[in-house]
Amino acid sequence: MHELSNLKKDGEENIIKYTSRAKGLCQELAMLGNQVDENTVVLQILSGLPAEYDMIKTILENMDGKRNPAEVSAKLLTVEQRASRGRSSSSTGVKSQAFAASATKKSWDKKSVVCYY
Repeated sequence: MHELSNLKKDGEENIIKYTSRAKGLCQELAMLGNQVDENTVVLQILSGLPAEYDMIKTILENMDGKRNPAEVSAKLLTVEQRASRGRSSSSTGVKSQAFAASATKKSWDKKSVVCYY
């Protein structure tokens, strides 16, 4: 139980490995006769996430009803994939793309701009 309560996601560990580690600890506890409910598992998984997951942690912690570890894992995986796509696109030359876009931009004046605010 101590290992589960101190569960933390390692820096290079992906979400699948992290949640699998948590589920493995729960299975070990169940074999020893200490059944852990799904809601507790989800809260332990969320508490061990780094700061980059703060937004999704807040959302998932405030969900009404029971939390399913499989659904939470899927949502966390989506966030992880979006973050990794963002890191890869930023490292492949966003500056050159922005320069190319500004170089091909048509000339415009303030009268042709429509504000939808």
